[in-house]
Amino acid sequence: MEFSSDDNRQRQQDEITALQAIFGDSSVELDQTAGHSSYLLHVPLDCIEAQADIRFHLPATYPSDDPPIFEWIGAIDLKAKRGEQTPGYIYPTRQLALSASMHSNIEQELHRMWDEDMCRDVVVFSWVAWLDEYLSEHWPQPLDPIALPKEAEPKSTNNTGAPDAQAVNDIDFSKPLVVDSHVVISASSVPEIYTGAALEMKKSIFIAHVARVKSAEDVQNVHDALLQDRKIAQATHNILAYRIQLENGSISQDNDDDGETAAGKRLGHLLQLLEVVNVMVVVTRWYGGTHLGPDRFKLINNAARQALETGGFISNQPKTSATQSKQRASNSR
Repeated sequence: MEFSSDDNRQRQQDEITALQAIFGDSSVELDQTAGHSSYLLHVPLDCIEAQADIRFHLPATYPSDDPPIFEWIGAIDLKAKRGEQTPGYIYPTRQLALSASMHSNIEQELHRMWDEDMCRDVVVFSWVAWLDEYLSEHWPQPLDPIALPKEAEPKSTNNTGAPDAQAVNDIDFSKPLVVDSHVVISASSVPEIYTGAALEMKKSIFIAHVARVKSAEDVQNVHDALLQDRKIAQATHNILAYRIQLENGSISQDNDDDGETAAGKRLGHLLQLLEVVNVMVVVTRWYGGTHLGPDRFKLINNAARQALETGGFISNQPKTSATQSKQRASNSR
């Protein structure tokens, strides 16, 4: 059976109407920037409490001769968004990213559905239903909220003015990885990890973890060990920086923002200023519901500096070539 261009247009309009009836009128909107045959589709992913935003282009020859074309825009963590205004809890945001292989898989499934239907009918709704199940298998499930310390309870402090381990326990670590601000993870393949005291501002909590590392493998092992703890894995950010002195005296260094723009670079700069080597720092932040502005960078670096100092990572550090050059220049005067 052959379809005319009018038949295709009617089928496309019927499909848009059906999508609006199922997901709501606001779920499908004409994309004014891309032409009359392109639509923005806001797909509810009920299985994982998220939403996918997709741009669809419907060729004039769809569905009779060509499949629809989609462009992935992004995804929203609906559970975290709904919980933003809930007092007393942090709702961690999941990283809902689409890898290249996942993009290829969902594109292939869209083409398979269209081809299997022998080009006789529209397929977007069927594909969206499949997409919900597919992403629920590949994306993290909704994260549990993290209870914040109650304002009515006094917070004990140490001599740095930061909440001590008892205040940290108020975060409700059911199986805490952090206890008494001391080493708590040790395994043959994982360097010992020192955890510093907690810093808090406007219900956001910052805790630094420090370890001695000599290779990229050590860095990965420490990072993986920390993320084995559910509360750390669910934190809003785990900002990382490290510096390793190689056998030839040069420095290997890198950092990771983990979504907190420029924070990793600032943390790496702190390590450079302190001239520490063979050390990595991970600063965990639980967002408290109030934006801190530039103060958040001070808290990240302060948490890291205090952990480096109290853990004994600053003294007796191997000197970098830059420091040795300065000393040689000073001695020659």
